[in-house]
Amino acid sequence: MKTPIKNSTPSSLAFKIKRFLQRQAVKTQQNLTLILIGFAMTLLGIGLVMGGEFLVNKPLHQELVAFAGVVIIAIGCLLAIIGYISMSFLRIFYVITRDDEDPKV
Repeated sequence: MKTPIKNSTPSSLAFKIKRFLQRQAVKTQQNLTLILIGFAMTLLGIGLVMGGEFLVNKPLHQELVAFAGVVIIAIGCLLAIIGYISMSFLRIFYVITRDDEDPKV
């Protein structure tokens, strides 16, 4: 027999996560900034990979520069994905889960 799900109290972990996600969903400017920084870092990483291939002479240095570029690309993509998810899916989550009571400003 399943136990009934209790309502979230303000001190529970689920409530805290819900509030954090709701707060993150309404930070549109911060989320757009994450997307743009991620895009810029991705372009920088691509530039490093291309520059390492054509501008660096020693093979070891080429590989190190290319590896640094790949790491920067990965970080940039991760930031852009976080910003995109915050702008789209968390916004939907906010609309679905917000309380219809008077908001405290």
